[in-house]
Amino acid sequence: MRLANADEQSDPAEFVVHAPLKAADMEEEINQVIFEITDQVWNRIVRLLLSKHREAFFTYPAAKRNHHAFEGGLAYHTISILRLAHNVVAQYPNINAPLLYAGAILHDLGKVIELSGPVSTTYTVEGNLLGHISIVDGEIVSACNELKFDLNSEPVVLLRHMILAHHGLLEYGSPVRPRLLEAEVLHQLDELDASIMMLTDATEKTAPGEFGERLFAMDGRSFYRPKENE
Repeated sequence: MRLANADEQSDPAEFVVHAPLKAADMEEEINQVIFEITDQVWNRIVRLLLSKHREAFFTYPAAKRNHHAFEGGLAYHTISILRLAHNVVAQYPNINAPLLYAGAILHDLGKVIELSGPVSTTYTVEGNLLGHISIVDGEIVSACNELKFDLNSEPVVLLRHMILAHHGLLEYGSPVRPRLLEAEVLHQLDELDASIMMLTDATEKTAPGEFGERLFAMDGRSFYRPKENE
């Protein structure tokens, strides 16, 4: 081991695992979805909070280790859910698409305060004591106060419910269970994307024909990687 010479690679970003999409591309894709949030209350809340936390949102991971635990993972996880949401809305047109998209964009925004950042990620004091669900709900309340929105109005209550219910079960951290169609859909899409990412990471580290490590977040199950075709 020695110090790098001036003509050698020394950009720390080259040695950090990051999202498969560039931050600028992720920001552009999310901005396009915001135009589809036609309810002005939800649209303005989303715009305000994304603007407030823009830099962190597009660089932070989505978790410390379970899923999307890499630089840009939070935005990439959000985009994955939005892409899934578009397909679900196309299949089930009775879903309130603007509400689903607004909830998807904001559901994990609290992680920019819950987590310390993309490198050597740890939980902050607020993260340990409050958790990202309570944090982002508080951010929505603050945004409503700034925008002079009535906290008791139905659009605000529905959006807050989307966030508070997205973990699905009380024992998983949600203070309430989903009681809206869109809240249930968001919960299921969040679970689907996180599960696929966790299983993908695990199987990539597993030899063909073997079972991988047990995954705590998947009820301690280990998963089999089929043998590759000859």
